[in-house]
Amino acid sequence: MKDRKGMLLVLHSPFYQADGKLLMDDQAGNGLELWAEHFGSMIIAAPLMPEEVASQQRVSFWRDTATLKQPDRFEFVTLPWAYRLSAFLKTYAATRKRLAALIPRCDYLQFAFGGLIGDWAGIAALEAAKQGRAYAVHADRVEHQVVRQVSQQGNLKKRLVGRAMSSLMVPFERQIIQPSAVGLWHGQDCYEVYHPLCRNSYVIHDVHTKPEDSISVEALAAKIQSAPTDPVLKICYAGRIAAMKAPLDWVRAIAVARDAGVNVKAVWFGEGELIQEMKSLIAELNLQEQIELYGLERDRQKLLQRIRESHLMLFTHITPESPRCLIEALTSGTPIVGYHSRYVQELTEHQGGGVFVPVHDWQALGNQIIALDRDRGQ
Repeated sequence: MKDRKGMLLVLHSPFYQADGKLLMDDQAGNGLELWAEHFGSMIIAAPLMPEEVASQQRVSFWRDTATLKQPDRFEFVTLPWAYRLSAFLKTYAATRKRLAALIPRCDYLQFAFGGLIGDWAGIAALEAAKQGRAYAVHADRVEHQVVRQVSQQGNLKKRLVGRAMSSLMVPFERQIIQPSAVGLWHGQDCYEVYHPLCRNSYVIHDVHTKPEDSISVEALAAKIQSAPTDPVLKICYAGRIAAMKAPLDWVRAIAVARDAGVNVKAVWFGEGELIQEMKSLIAELNLQEQIELYGLERDRQKLLQRIRESHLMLFTHITPESPRCLIEALTSGTPIVGYHSRYVQELTEHQGGGVFVPVHDWQALGNQIIALDRDRGQ
């Protein structure tokens, strides 16, 4: 077929258009370059984020798609932003037809599904199955569980909607996964839930940290030597200030440590919808001297350096996701301390580097900070 491509990749990570440029998340761009090394030319299809949504989103590092290595390898297809039922129904037929036309143009197909309404990757998978094509599915969190768990922190209406959406997602995910040829599950939590539905499943780690980003042997040795005597326990986290990260639990755990006499300095890199609630709790607990809400650090090397300088990365993830920041912490010589999951257990079960407590138990997490401060050698 004329103009046949190596792979069609349908993502939920969005495009954004500004000043005549087509932009995408910087990490997604890095991933595309890596996929293209093995699959050659690619068609990338993803939703186009509207300006009014983008203006409220200060959590992404946008990259001009024209700056990708060998940009002529990539063909970009923008899809409707349709996360409301009315928009999804209005655009469904035309978008599915468009996806149906892209599928025969590629040798390989991969769909990073993640939702229900507006999930064009899932719709592309249904269309590929209809055409009798083999395809891979890719997920970095158990979406139906994420929706249910996050909704439980809302009011009654949000809880009921979340339960309903979660229940509908389960058969939709099954319909996507069961016909697939390959399942790529980022982290053990995803694998354990989804691999029974797919005959050819793999745990993967979708890592954007390069070898040169890791802490040097010399810097690690110096860090080990100074850790036992440093008068301040330095804590960090990098990610969205969102419900699935439980930032208020993070604050409360630090308060437990502070109240026990730990000289702690903690910094959270990132922004999100719960930032005002987080600021209010910090003020209520009088933690302004202990906690810094840094905001976004757009210089990746500066962010990695701050992680390397920290004694530990404290995290309070309450949903089955696979945050890359924990891998970045480990490659920075910074132990990870937080809520238990199969993902973090798998990351540390062979080489160590982590201590975990039950999900939601911020009191136990604070006590763990105290214990580590008193035993810096650990």
